[in-house]
Amino acid sequence: MLLEDCSDKKIGRLPDMVRCSFADIEERRDAVVLTTDPAWKAVKGIAINSHQLIYVTGNTDAAMAGIAEACEGEVVYGIGGGLTIDTAKYVAAANGLPLIAFPTILSTDAFLTDATGVRENGCVKYLPTMSPDTVIVDMDVLCEAPASMRASGAADVLSIATALWDWQEAEKMEANPPDQRLTPQTINIAETLLQTLLENAREIGSGTPDGLKLLFDLLCMEVQLCNLCGHSRVEEGSEHYFTYAIENHLTSTNSGNVLHGELVALGILMMATLQSQPWMQYRHAIECLQINYRSPAVTPEAIVETLINLSQYVAQHELPYTVATTLQITPDIAKRTIQTVFD
Repeated sequence: MLLEDCSDKKIGRLPDMVRCSFADIEERRDAVVLTTDPAWKAVKGIAINSHQLIYVTGNTDAAMAGIAEACEGEVVYGIGGGLTIDTAKYVAAANGLPLIAFPTILSTDAFLTDATGVRENGCVKYLPTMSPDTVIVDMDVLCEAPASMRASGAADVLSIATALWDWQEAEKMEANPPDQRLTPQTINIAETLLQTLLENAREIGSGTPDGLKLLFDLLCMEVQLCNLCGHSRVEEGSEHYFTYAIENHLTSTNSGNVLHGELVALGILMMATLQSQPWMQYRHAIECLQINYRSPAVTPEAIVETLINLSQYVAQHELPYTVATTLQITPDIAKRTIQTVFD
């Protein structure tokens, strides 16, 4: 096989990591800075030559393409959470520019991956973009983030609980394609990451430097495991499909913004219950992590509608096999599931 034919088989890598204070950074190049108002305030005074300062508000392909087209600079900086850094990856890749990521909260694993999630036709689609060249980690800033937000990215590790169950079930049903077969080694590594999170949820949720350093490391290991697998089945299953579906509902009804991690946490509890897993240990961990899985923006009616229509949603968007593929959820089952989780 010629080397140039192997590009689609290349194993992704983690970005370079630099642990330092934002105050130690000095950027003289013309920078396109993508951020949000809270994130920009969190790094107030940072010495970046912000040639363009853009506040990110949406995650559609069109919104990101518009920013990419107007980009004028020598380097792209993504400062904030998942939406901001996902957009920065899109913009940098579209313009062939170097990318520096400054996560101000550990709300997702977006600052470690080489794809950008965009909302399209009611679902999330991942576009190949680029991973950051460098991730700047300022533990003081991460620890000072609001308690309800700083560790919500832990849901992308906790989702191994339901996603791995789904993947194992698909393996039993011979529903995994040849390039997504499950191995005992993958199961062992994934279960170790999950167990480490469960055992340290309180420390992480407390926002201590040791706790957030551990969460950072777990996110790195989770992403690298996905890189080695060549896909995200180990941490993306029915709980994420529930998240995509209810996000679509919230968007269409203008119900307000809810953190990705909050919806994934809710999805984990719903799906773990329907999988007949010991879901209470996951709820305990979520509460220790201070992730608000009971956002007032997400009404019981919205959850019921999402659960009832979930198998149809999965079929419509041709998502991989999970418990949501075949499980027929009636209104009574949906209401009982909500009552069980919220009791």
